[in-house]
Amino acid sequence: MKIKQLYIILFFVFCSQYTLKAQEAITNLQTNPKVKELYAKQSKTKASKAKSSVELPFIDDFAKSTGYPDDSLWLDNYAFVNLNYPYNPPGIGVATLDAINETGSLHANASSVPFSADTLTSKSINLNYPGNTSVYLSFYYQPGGYGDTPDTRDTLLLEFYSKDSTKWYKMWHVVFNEKDSILNESYSYNESSKTIKGDTITKLKHKFQQVILPVNEDQYLKDTFQFRFRNYATLSASTDLESRKGNSDQWNVDFVRLDKNRTINDTVIQDIAISENAFTLLKNYESIPWPHYIRAIAYEMNDSVSATFKNLGDTTPNPSYELEFAIEDLTGPNGTHSFTGGTSDNIKPFQTIVYTRNADEYVYPYNSSLDSALFEVRSYLKTSILPDKVYHWNDTTRFYQKFYNYYAFDDGTAENGYGIIGEGTERAMVAMQFNTYLEDTLRGLQMYFNQSYDNTSEIPFKIHIWNDNSGKPGDIIYTLIVSKPEYEDKLNQFSFYAFDEIITVKDKFYVGWQKIDTPEMLNVGFDANTVNNDKLFYNFAGQWIQSQYEGSLMIRPMLGHEIPMGIKDSPNSTSFNFDIYPNPANNYLKIKTNNEFDNYFRVSIFDIYGKLYIDNTNSETTINTSGLNPGIYFIRITDNSGNTSTKKFIVIR
Repeated sequence: MKIKQLYIILFFVFCSQYTLKAQEAITNLQTNPKVKELYAKQSKTKASKAKSSVELPFIDDFAKSTGYPDDSLWLDNYAFVNLNYPYNPPGIGVATLDAINETGSLHANASSVPFSADTLTSKSINLNYPGNTSVYLSFYYQPGGYGDTPDTRDTLLLEFYSKDSTKWYKMWHVVFNEKDSILNESYSYNESSKTIKGDTITKLKHKFQQVILPVNEDQYLKDTFQFRFRNYATLSASTDLESRKGNSDQWNVDFVRLDKNRTINDTVIQDIAISENAFTLLKNYESIPWPHYIRAIAYEMNDSVSATFKNLGDTTPNPSYELEFAIEDLTGPNGTHSFTGGTSDNIKPFQTIVYTRNADEYVYPYNSSLDSALFEVRSYLKTSILPDKVYHWNDTTRFYQKFYNYYAFDDGTAENGYGIIGEGTERAMVAMQFNTYLEDTLRGLQMYFNQSYDNTSEIPFKIHIWNDNSGKPGDIIYTLIVSKPEYEDKLNQFSFYAFDEIITVKDKFYVGWQKIDTPEMLNVGFDANTVNNDKLFYNFAGQWIQSQYEGSLMIRPMLGHEIPMGIKDSPNSTSFNFDIYPNPANNYLKIKTNNEFDNYFRVSIFDIYGKLYIDNTNSETTINTSGLNPGIYFIRITDNSGNTSTKKFIVIR
């Protein structure tokens, strides 16, 4: 699927002589669930990060990992390293500075006037090169991207630290002008260098721009040099709807490079980099239920795989480069299927190419004995034929193809929120179209809610299921009244709503919600990286209208099995019931049960082959799964009376 840029249209009028017109709306995020989870699992302290200094070259292209910044280079955790927010980046991975802190929540000092928000601070760097005039710092930056565009007066700035004065000095900053989408860029350093003159005004919205600065003053040429990026953000006050208030005001930073023996013209990076994240090999969905896959193969499998590469340099690579693909079965016996994308030596300087390769008629090998499956899809450069390549982390990109018990259009990450606002929308409806390949039982719905300012969107709503009427929602066939949204940002992000009736669906059906007598929007996650608005509809005046916003609503119908989190129970003892979450798990698993364990209970975890990994008594309901490789596992709980119960879960990375 070719990802298209999401253009966000936010228009508010709330003066006394005007009324906000009924409309669908996209809004920004108030929390970052992935950062919240990282914060909860964090074991390292900032003090431990500060023990060692860094030698030149200092280079980070933010492709090594996602989440917190690399603690071998950076001191703080405010910036969010990710693959989802940048639009057309130099290479995969950026550090995003916004209005959300290292715990994943809005900064405590957030206000409707620009406030100091995130910081990305380098560790101490050895610049003990007195008199050296060849030390330069360069980086790329972008306002907004797929996330939230900064407001007027929102600022990104760069500061240098002087050990002599023990102060930070502003060396560069850029201020956003929302009206004209103009960036006002200025520099503040020793003008005697005469390398950059005056201010520049450039229309750069949704584009990356490179900056290069000299580090040549004696006060900085020390063995304790540091630099830091900071941003000023704004809590939007442009609407009277509390469910929309807030502004993430995102700036993406990429390819930070500090080194000696450079000049002001050293802006070219001699590298070939993957510039887009990997994506599903399915044509229509990001995920489908595993039992449905055998019927869906002919309609879902793409005939080819592709990867997007950029030549960031000004020369044609020599020797040539080779592109490889691999698809690994993480939960079954099929191992890894590898095939080459071929060798090429014709990628021209600064050229971007989308390399497409026939997938050898590959289909995910179906195993009817399993109720779930997980595959890792990788594309990578074969670096053995590029021995002089410096930046290796941007050579590989991965995608985890999940087959659990739900249909999904979204990739699991919300860049924005979606809802209906305005006069006459108090009972507005939203519906997403799905097509099931197998007649099955609809058991429930997963919904991902964005927290709103002070959680004021905790309002009742109705979940509806519709049948099809010529490509649009038809009659309502089921309704569930919900008291308020449930925010699961510290767990598995999606909230599950079980249906109290057996609902059989086949072919096209629709799932969604209806507001109950409120102008507030129900702020549901919106994935800007997967475009499926042709299947998203809204209704506030008796007519269903297709959405104008390119993306996917983060709601997932769950079929077939009764277990809400996506994995079927094993057929073992069920003397008592318990729930586990998040499932799939990453580094931890939580247990929830109504059974009284008298303080201690036994936990056993083993794989599908019977190998035992964890077997001990516990009083804690959080189990550390960080040592488990990706795959399918069973967890067995035994109480003091010898009663046992077993469930299945998946570990992903």
